[in-house]
Amino acid sequence: MKVKETDLIIGKNSKIILKEYHLTRVLESWIEINTTVDEAWNALVDFESWPKWNTFIPVVKGELLVGNKMAIKVKSPGLKEMNFKPTVFEIESGKKLVWGGEAWYIGYKGCHEFLIEYINENLIRFKQIEKFEGPIVLLMNKMIHKTAIGYVNMNEEFKSYLENEIEDTPQIGVSRKTVTI
Repeated sequence: MKVKETDLIIGKNSKIILKEYHLTRVLESWIEINTTVDEAWNALVDFESWPKWNTFIPVVKGELLVGNKMAIKVKSPGLKEMNFKPTVFEIESGKKLVWGGEAWYIGYKGCHEFLIEYINENLIRFKQIEKFEGPIVLLMNKMIHKTAIGYVNMNEEFKSYLENEIEDTPQIGVSRKTVTI
């Protein structure tokens, strides 16, 4: 299977690649963040904090359990606001959160992964991978490119939130080293 891979080069610190094959499109975005795995995970699953730092997905409601439906609001730059009810597929504490859904009537299935990868004790890689599948993806190029901008914005906002706002918040009994690269 031949995969067309395009580096979309959006953003200052974040990287994003679009992979295309058959009726599938995959966005892979990532950023390195000076924080610990625990701090990143706790911020990622603290959905009440998302409106403070996340302009792309500012609203997430629901109980985070495998099989549950969440209610999310997505604001992709240049597109109208959209509401989704993804099902939580997988949770691996400190590492992975996966949700998604499908609209069989338009031939679409999507899956969004949030990944936290350990680099060292004070540096992680935050990744988002979105897989768009079905015949409708052939008509979704503009939306996918605008969504890519949203992912990069979210990555950079998450980095800023973790490296600046959380770092500046007093935490009793917690010491934190900052690593500059």
